[in-house]
Amino acid sequence: MNKPLSSEVPPSLGAGSMPTVLFVDDEPHVTANFRIMFRKEPFKVLVANSGAQALELMATSPVDIVVSDEQMPDMPGSVLLAEARRLYPETVRVILTGEASLDAAIAAINHAGIFRFLRKPCAAEELLACLREAAHAREAQRRAAAVEQDTGVRRHLSKSFALALEALFVVAQPVISISQRGVFAYEILARTREPSVPHAGAFFAAAEELGRVRELDRAIRKKIAEILPQLPEGSDLLINLHPDSLDDPELLAEDSPLLPYAARIIYEITERSDLHSLENARAQVTRMRALGYRIAVDDLGAGYAGLSSIALLQPEIVKIDMGLVRGVDTSATQAALISSVIALCAKLDILVIAEGVETAAELARLMELECDLLQGYYFARPAAPFCDVTWRDASGDSSQR
Repeated sequence: MNKPLSSEVPPSLGAGSMPTVLFVDDEPHVTANFRIMFRKEPFKVLVANSGAQALELMATSPVDIVVSDEQMPDMPGSVLLAEARRLYPETVRVILTGEASLDAAIAAINHAGIFRFLRKPCAAEELLACLREAAHAREAQRRAAAVEQDTGVRRHLSKSFALALEALFVVAQPVISISQRGVFAYEILARTREPSVPHAGAFFAAAEELGRVRELDRAIRKKIAEILPQLPEGSDLLINLHPDSLDDPELLAEDSPLLPYAARIIYEITERSDLHSLENARAQVTRMRALGYRIAVDDLGAGYAGLSSIALLQPEIVKIDMGLVRGVDTSATQAALISSVIALCAKLDILVIAEGVETAAELARLMELECDLLQGYYFARPAAPFCDVTWRDASGDSSQR
């Protein structure tokens, strides 16, 4: 009994995804013997008794390895394998024949690109060893193709990211104070005119994938520095800061163009990962605060952003995620959660901003919950910094501020 090859087949070609071997011979008893020989081996066996039948099978069933006889009446094995190479170049090709002319051997090598040339009679162990090597070769092809594809994807992504950086610009969306009936602050949002990066989420996702988050955040801060002198008196600025940029030394640099405005800048930290896993997060925030910057926890109620973020960062401001705000007028649960957050933050002397306000009904409910700072399309969409803002109350009445 031949030793099974289960342990010798590449892991990704093991049980559940066995390599498929197609044996082609014009004599049915030969292909029947192949089925018997490999019934206990980790290969899925297909058989064909002509070149035409083999090509039909390959058109409907993925094949990893083709083992073909050379001397067949309808189509020589070398011709079949040459056609297989043209149609399915990733397939590993083997010639197994009892009579091999020099011309056939040359054709098999030059045109069919065969992996092995075996002579009949071929010992079972020799054939099994050949198939084992062919399976490894096929797996190596798969891995190389995956690496090439991944490299190509990353190359394309890197090019798109570079173009997006060149086309980077920023917009501002106001945060409205109900009690003051005016603008409390403007949140700065990154945008790009590069069409291959359709929105800000894709921009940051590309930066994360390429390990270039800090580069993007720096580019955004550079754009912000250009517009800071235009910031209206009495208004602050909210700047998003990715956790990966939290330890960027540029944040604390003495020559930072943002430092003169530190008292008016609030860094929003969005937890795209667990901040507790970042070394010195609290210490860095303390250093930023010592320079005059304030800290906000963004998207409270979404993802990782929970009450532990408040304990870790001890922010001056908390922003309630729009997922809790939208539809708050019709959800007692959402209203209760927002009310609890507002009460907790009041005890901790933390301001609360509700994001994503889109309707008069949502505004009215948030006012009932005594949430003073609101942001959303109901008041203004993101626009060029710093446009006039139209105040709208829950009745829809408006006035410009």
